[in-house]
Amino acid sequence: MLNTRTARLVAVPLAALTVALPLVACGGGDDADKVLKETFGANKRVASGKLDLSLRLKAEGARNLGGPITVKLTGPFQTQGDRQLPKFDFDLTLAASGQNFRAGAVSTGNAGFLKFQGQAYSVPERVFAQFKQGYERSQAQREGTPRNQSLSALGINPLNWLEDPQDEGEEDVAGVETIHISSRVDVPRLLEDVNRLLSRARGQLGGQGGQLPSQLTPQQRKAVDDAIQDVSFDVYSGKDDETLRRMTIGLKFEVPEGQRRSAQGLTGGELTFDMVIADLNETQRVDPPANARPFDELTQAVRGALGALGAGGGGASSGSGTATAPPATGDEKAQRYLQCLQEAGGDVAKAQQCADLLNSG
Repeated sequence: MLNTRTARLVAVPLAALTVALPLVACGGGDDADKVLKETFGANKRVASGKLDLSLRLKAEGARNLGGPITVKLTGPFQTQGDRQLPKFDFDLTLAASGQNFRAGAVSTGNAGFLKFQGQAYSVPERVFAQFKQGYERSQAQREGTPRNQSLSALGINPLNWLEDPQDEGEEDVAGVETIHISSRVDVPRLLEDVNRLLSRARGQLGGQGGQLPSQLTPQQRKAVDDAIQDVSFDVYSGKDDETLRRMTIGLKFEVPEGQRRSAQGLTGGELTFDMVIADLNETQRVDPPANARPFDELTQAVRGALGALGAGGGGASSGSGTATAPPATGDEKAQRYLQCLQEAGGDVAKAQQCADLLNSG
């Protein structure tokens, strides 16, 4: 796996670019600047649709990587009102080092499920109720604010860092005619918005925000700027409904020679991001998964998959961070397990330790 410095080098520009995920209005016409201004300067209601998002990293020279890393997130979503938890059925697929990992989550609005390697597991009612109440509280706190926030509300203004936009003509996206606008990216200006986004995200995420830096240091910004060789940014706007239908991002980077040793031999690579929204604002049906198993049975599935990924064998590793818990009911185990996974973030070893919470007495 890539070390922390390498991960930051690759992930920071990606994180900055993928903040374009909020679904905002997009204008049509022949003027590329006008289309972008309408795209990122107004709100458009997005109630439902089918999301198809993919991310691919091709790293050159990196040790311990057997090939490209790909991530896909797909599935329908359906809102139920300003304060209610949306319905969704998302599948996540990760392919790396010749192995595939499948997960996902389902919300019917009244019940929740987690999916792991093709099998669904029921989230205990009390745990789901607490999750739902937390979502509704967060929505109530936003009373009076726009429900479909533009990027500017997050401190992000793409108009400041998109350069020389070009109208590429009309293209079909998921059966809809769109206007394709391409643009280059001014990376230093983009990183200024990244700092604003990090500051806001750290404050809004509470305890989880402690895992994020409050700012990129001048040295980090320079390292990212030096590494990125080229960034492309493409927006596909619905010709008739003036709504975002597709967004693609391409990034090429090269690790400076003096940093390659600490980057485990990584010399450079390419990062591509592609997001498509189909059946926009068409009613989406989300049903409970068939043959869902009890949540407690998720234990062995998680432990087996993490073991296959080389996360330190079949049991929790010794040392700090080992998960322990007193005897608990099934609901309490599930709640602690989900909380532990949140705190683990992207650390596979810590996630493996979380599985022990499901086995505790």
